[in-house]
Amino acid sequence: MDRSRWPAGFAVVFAVAGTAAVMYALGVLPEPWTRGYISEGGVASSPRDGIYRTGILALAGSLALLGAALRRLVPFVFATLLTAGVFGALSSAVSCTPGCPLPPYEPSTAQDLVHAGASVLAVGLAVVAMGAVALIALPPALRRTARVFSAVTFPLALLLVIGLLAIGRGLFTSVLERVALVPVVGWVVVTGVLLCRKAAVPARTGFVGEPKAASGIASPDGESQAQAAERANAG
Repeated sequence: MDRSRWPAGFAVVFAVAGTAAVMYALGVLPEPWTRGYISEGGVASSPRDGIYRTGILALAGSLALLGAALRRLVPFVFATLLTAGVFGALSSAVSCTPGCPLPPYEPSTAQDLVHAGASVLAVGLAVVAMGAVALIALPPALRRTARVFSAVTFPLALLLVIGLLAIGRGLFTSVLERVALVPVVGWVVVTGVLLCRKAAVPARTGFVGEPKAASGIASPDGESQAQAAERANAG
């Protein structure tokens, strides 16, 4: 777990710094902070588009770093979060056009579609990783944390998708977009803190309820059950 503390710690720092940068960049938009898509902070006409893009890049890095911290526990989550980080970096590199128009209610450019697709995939894969941690038999502290944040995130994400398809741009979707991202960032931060504090210890990956191999369970004196059984049979 010592090898996981550094990437976990940097994941926390990147997540907090990235969120602060994005919030700071959104604070100077012509519209109120609760209106418009978050991505509008990165358009070329935004006064702080560079700060916004840097913040998104930091958030993407936090996903990849958290994946690296979890790689010894479950490779699937590592690969998922690393891919999410790549799409997040693409979202930072390719900004949308002013207004960030999205179908089906607004005509969109290829640039808009690339940015929106990368953003959706980055957040979606992070949510998938969160759900995987909630289901897979990781250390209890990590599993409980993921379950709590998943219970909040999944309904919000579903409502956001419905809002984008049924309503389009508006106060409902803009506020919900911001609210839905809070538990995702919160999960990254809390999980990173748990890993830094060694609240979780390495455990064999498997689904909840799956029996552990006997050879992996040690007796109080350090002898595994398999070794104890062999000694008993020899006797």
